Amino acid sequence: MGGDIWTTVLLFVLMGGVLYFMLIRPQQKRAKEQQSLMSTLEPGSRVMLISGIIATVKYLGDKQAVVEIAPGVEMTVDKRAITTQPVVDEFEYADDADDEAVEAEVADADAVAEPAEAVEAADEPAEAGAEKADATWDNPGTTKN
Repeated sequence: MGGDIWTTVLLFVLMGGVLYFMLIRPQQKRAKEQQSLMSTLEPGSRVMLISGIIATVKYLGDKQAVVEIAPGVEMTVDKRAITTQPVVDEFEYADDADDEAVEAEVADADAVAEPAEAVEAADEPAEAGAEKADATWDNPGTTKN
């Protein structure tokens, strides 16, 4: 009878050890990783939020952080919403140099000559008897009288 009690106690101790190593210890490890990440964060760091949004840290407080998710778009988040997952950017923000390159490409595309038939059709005045259509979403070039 005394052996049955010790077997039961040993079973409970083993179950407690398994629970500790399967549940409690990994949770504590994740919490330590999160704290070490928070201590290394500084303005300018690229981070991922738990929602999957990739952002740049602008300001850090004790409990909150202000992150920029797009140029000029800032958001205040709880620091716990920042994940420990490393951020690998597929692309960077467009900057002024990229804007100038895009404008140059648009100017080059506009310089391509239009077909002569389209130019002639645009120059012809509308027939006097023709009524103008109301402006709609599929016909935005017309004006409403």
